[in-house]
Amino acid sequence: MNSRERAIRAIEHEEPDRIPLEGVAWAEWSFPFLQKVLAYLGLPQVSRGGMLGAGEEMEVFLKRLGIDFRAVSMDPPEEFRKKAIYDPLFHQPWGIKVGPDTLEDEWGIRRQLNATKTQSRIVHHPLKGMEDLEAYEFPDIEAPGRFDSAEELAPKWREEYLVSGIWGGDSFFCQAWYLRGFNELIKDMYSNPSFVEKLFDKLLKFFLGATKRLIEAGVDILAIADDVAAQTNMIISPRLWRKYIKPRLKMIIYEAKKRGAFVLYHTDGNCTAIIPDLVEIGVDILNPIQPECMDPAKVKESYGEELTLSGTISIQDTLPRGSVKDVEREVLTRIKTCAHGGGLIISPSNQALLDSKVDNFIAIYDAVKKYGKYPIRLLSA
Repeated sequence: MNSRERAIRAIEHEEPDRIPLEGVAWAEWSFPFLQKVLAYLGLPQVSRGGMLGAGEEMEVFLKRLGIDFRAVSMDPPEEFRKKAIYDPLFHQPWGIKVGPDTLEDEWGIRRQLNATKTQSRIVHHPLKGMEDLEAYEFPDIEAPGRFDSAEELAPKWREEYLVSGIWGGDSFFCQAWYLRGFNELIKDMYSNPSFVEKLFDKLLKFFLGATKRLIEAGVDILAIADDVAAQTNMIISPRLWRKYIKPRLKMIIYEAKKRGAFVLYHTDGNCTAIIPDLVEIGVDILNPIQPECMDPAKVKESYGEELTLSGTISIQDTLPRGSVKDVEREVLTRIKTCAHGGGLIISPSNQALLDSKVDNFIAIYDAVKKYGKYPIRLLSA
């Protein structure tokens, strides 16, 4: 059974030969942490100016871990890339340099590296009000070069792996507040709904076009990222999510599944309040199910027949503070409580940062390969 067959069986709630391993859809390692892992494994470093995910060094790394998926993303247009640089320290790595450690992406959003130069934060939101929205020119989904890497890599990878496709950024809520500003968007949802509806409709048009083109390129999983939850609850109320986001998300999912793709929905935090809605509109895979925020066993018990769980291994506690033995215990717990009947994909429960221990990170993948073979037997580490 190859990686592709293994992943499909798990998502279709059948038991493959072993639990599939993920780690590419959301770059489950920050760029600085990736360099630590590569050095630990004795593999060549990846250039900060080189695109992640497609090079020979990364392929050796992914095969060493045993990852069963590959991921492609939309590119900025060719004309934009001619003026831009690529820097994986930024949340949106393609950008035009507009100041010290500051890049402006294709959407006009500016990000600046933090003091430690390990992550970026937004320092400029282009939409100040309805007049700006009326004048704002949204990116052209059909701009030349937009799908160059997806069209090159997806057909090659999907012979052996299941290929995720990412829009090249985040979804409705996140992309909207990147454009508008977080506090401003939240206030708009209450006091200026016409602005929010118009903004989200314009995003919907872009995302629908992206969905169709990515699947045409050969993508198997449409991976939708939208961080709408925090550690203990939703960031926005479930009512607002259902009003503004759910109907548009449903349209996206319909188009993806009509074309034969699975749909993965990613949100950090505790999204328990909207899991029934996600099931209703056709989400197949929920990621990353942070165990500090939601109990994976309870999610499996309540929704395991409809949803595949993806992620689940703690990056807040076990990876930075635990031992290899602790990692093995957590993997075993996840296997015992969530692996029956398929529907489980294991990876870190979000991006591993510099405080994560490299040997713990690698231990996730080694433990699944050791203990995660079907038929599952109750074991102790």
